[in-house]
Amino acid sequence: MAGPSEYQIALIIAIGTVGMLFLAIAIILFMVFYQKKMIQEQFKRQQLELTYQQKMMEAALESQENERRRLAGELHDSIGAMLSTIRVGITTMARLGSNSEALEQSKQMLDDTIGSVRRISRDLMPSTLEKFGFSHAVKELCERFHATSLLPIHCIEQGEVRSFEKGRELMLYRIVQELLNNALKHSQATEISVQMHASHNLQLSVEDNGVGFDPGIIKNSSQSGKGLGLFNIQNRARLLGATVEFDTARSHGSKITLVIPYEKV
Repeated sequence: MAGPSEYQIALIIAIGTVGMLFLAIAIILFMVFYQKKMIQEQFKRQQLELTYQQKMMEAALESQENERRRLAGELHDSIGAMLSTIRVGITTMARLGSNSEALEQSKQMLDDTIGSVRRISRDLMPSTLEKFGFSHAVKELCERFHATSLLPIHCIEQGEVRSFEKGRELMLYRIVQELLNNALKHSQATEISVQMHASHNLQLSVEDNGVGFDPGIIKNSSQSGKGLGLFNIQNRARLLGATVEFDTARSHGSKITLVIPYEKV
C-alpha cells in the first residue's frame, strides 16, 4: 500500500508544481501585458498632449498673423491713404507759390513717412508671398534687407521651389526673416547668403561670415525662450515638420539649415 500512496503523493506534488508553474507564467504574462498596456496608454497621453500643444501653438501663431494682417491693412488703407492725400495738398500749395523751400522739406519728410509706412506694412504682411509665392518673397526680403543695411545679401535658388500651403509658406518666411534679423543684429557679418535647394524636399539655409554664436545658446533657447530668437525658429520648424541643423563646427560665421519635407507642408 505504501507504493501507491507515495505515487499519489508524487503525482499530486507534480500536478501542484505544474499548476504553480502555469500560475506563475500567467502572472508574468499578465504583468507583461499590463505594463505594455500602461506604456501604450502613456504614449497615447503624450501624443495627445503633443498634439494639443501643437494646436495651441498653431492657434497662437495664426492669431498673431491675423493681427499683423489687420495692422498691415490699417497702415496701408487708412494711414497710407491719409498721408498720400496730405502729400497731394502740399504739392498743390508748392505749385501755387507758397514758401517752396519749407514745403519741399515737408514734402520730403512726408515721402519718408509714406515709405516707412509701406515698409512696415510689407514687414507685417508680405503681399509678394500671397501673390507670387515663397521663392519670390524671400528674394524680395533679401533685397529689402540689403537696401536698409547696405550689406551684401545673396539669394541663391537651386532647382524649382514649389509652392505649398500659404500658412506654411508664411511660417517659413517668418523663419527666414528671423534668421536674417539675427545675422544683421548679432553676427557682425560682412556678407550673408540665403540658399534654397529644392528636390524631393526643400533645404533652406542662412549663412554668414560673422563671429558665430555659442552652441550652448541652442540648448538654453529651448528651455528659456531666449537666445537669438532660436526658440521661435524651433517652434515654427516643429510645426512645419522640419528639422533644424546648426553648423557650429566652424572657424568663423554660422550656418543654420532647415530641411522641410514637401509632403508635410
